[in-house]
Amino acid sequence: MLKNIMVHLDSASSCSERIQLAGKLAQQHGARLTGLYVFSSPRLTEPDRQLAEARELFAEQTRDSGIATEFLQADTGFLHTGITEMVGYYASFADLLVVSQPLQADRNKKYEVITSPERLLLGTGKPVLVLPQHGSAQKIGERIMVAWKAGPKASRATHDAMPLLRLAKHVNMVSIGDAMFARDESSRLADYLTLHDVKAHVESIPQGALGVGDTLLNLAADDQIDMMVLGVHIANRRGRLDMGEVGAYLLRQMTVPMLLSH
Repeated sequence: MLKNIMVHLDSASSCSERIQLAGKLAQQHGARLTGLYVFSSPRLTEPDRQLAEARELFAEQTRDSGIATEFLQADTGFLHTGITEMVGYYASFADLLVVSQPLQADRNKKYEVITSPERLLLGTGKPVLVLPQHGSAQKIGERIMVAWKAGPKASRATHDAMPLLRLAKHVNMVSIGDAMFARDESSRLADYLTLHDVKAHVESIPQGALGVGDTLLNLAADDQIDMMVLGVHIANRRGRLDMGEVGAYLLRQMTVPMLLSH
């Protein structure tokens, strides 16, 4: 069950819709919505004003929602830590973290943005719902597609998404190419989901001319999917964190919210 949904707040133009979508999820699950504003006071021109604006925006967007809310603020200005690490710390006390598609660092220092989803996923230990920077989602969590590939990543992602899958009107478990490990895997997967009160369609699609990422995006569009669930691989290469090819591609090209789990 989702009891505490955390949404990352900033001064980016996408913040308002981020709060609205996170609020919709909180309403669906009867959860508290916690707004987290992380900033570095020495880097901002008017930190008190910008903090007040973030607080007011959160209050304004949730005022008539009927959900319980909490506003948190964290100043990293005098700490040896960054925004991603601080958000990850506070997300430890939530069931789900909602952020926007990663942006490039703001050179004018007008706001703090999350630029490393890899570090965020490693630092939270919780599923992270990433919203596209562009486009407007009217619904969320009603039609969900899970990218399934036998192994711990997809298994963990499916488990993390279970509260969302239970309330969804449509769930499609999609494997592409040789993602199925055993002949009876489809029936085992369907049985497992049924035990958790999830009715799902399990579909295996042959590998075509398109890559896995584009195939998933096309399926999402054709099936009017409003959330994709994906277990991602993150490798540490000489101190640099790299997300797996499919996850990195979908993050760049995403058209619907994506629930990522590591």
